[in-house]
Amino acid sequence: MTSKNGITIASHLDKEKEEESFSALSATILGAGEVTFSGFEKKNPHNLIGRSDGSVLLIKRVSSDMILSLLGDSDKEKELKTDMEEMVSKIEELSETFEIGGI
Repeated sequence: MTSKNGITIASHLDKEKEEESFSALSATILGAGEVTFSGFEKKNPHNLIGRSDGSVLLIKRVSSDMILSLLGDSDKEKELKTDMEEMVSKIEELSETFEIGGI
């Protein structure tokens, strides 16, 4: 989980030293997408997908100031998307339970 400013909120990475870079990358990609979409007078993206040989990066806007990013193997993209939706649902449920604003 990352703030839209690229600050790590929560993460689970095998390489902890990469948390800051991964958070910044995710926030930058989503921010660039929002700027580009608005330049074409389109609604801001809610999801962005980046693919490379064998890997997939999923980025989803959870709230106005929070994003969720998952990086995994491309052959697991469908499962990653399902996991992402479940995580977002749990985050929304927790925010309602604890009355956390902005979500």
